[in-house]
Amino acid sequence: MSVLSVEIPEKLGPLLGRGRYKGAFGGRGGTKSHFFAEQVVLRCLEQPTKVVCIREIQDSIKDSVKALIEQKIVKLGLGAFFDVLGPEIRGRNGSLVVFRGMQRFNSENIKSLEGFDIAWVEEAQTLSDISLRLLRPTIRKENSELWFSWNPRHDTDPVDKLFRGPGKPSDAILAEVNWNDNPWFPDVLKREKDEDYARDPEMADHVWGGNYEIVSEGAY
Repeated sequence: MSVLSVEIPEKLGPLLGRGRYKGAFGGRGGTKSHFFAEQVVLRCLEQPTKVVCIREIQDSIKDSVKALIEQKIVKLGLGAFFDVLGPEIRGRNGSLVVFRGMQRFNSENIKSLEGFDIAWVEEAQTLSDISLRLLRPTIRKENSELWFSWNPRHDTDPVDKLFRGPGKPSDAILAEVNWNDNPWFPDVLKREKDEDYARDPEMADHVWGGNYEIVSEGAY
């Protein structure tokens, strides 16, 4: 099989290295989700890999990143290698990608994920402390990895305390990436960004700049 060449923003380069915990945070348009979706496809192509893609709440497969991963399969010309099924994606080499909501797990049924190689948590700012405490020891296979992508909300959110608080795991890699780090940032999003900054700079700094959300006094 020929080697595939993909381009990524420079800021995300460190996440290609070895590390159990990998996090990418920042505002909208920084390609965080696109990067991890593409890496899921490439890992599954390279060798048999089991990946679980997680959100805190997933009421249906439409809430998952499945559609984004399907886009990457098409983009990379790998439609013949992957079987895209209703609830999962399978590779011809035995790779498997499934999609789960953490709210459906407890200390017993989460054991079904023990043999997985990668857990990718999208919208990780919504991940609860209980979910994080369940997930971390469950993904225990040798050389397994936990990936997190998120737009910061509060410094008290569990994922922010894990990566940006005191006592960050020694084997964690963290990358901040925003719209201005994305060399392919489209004009349509640039117009939206500029309008948001003109209308509400503080909120725009959260949405686009990756800063913590500011709750104004008196807000509910």
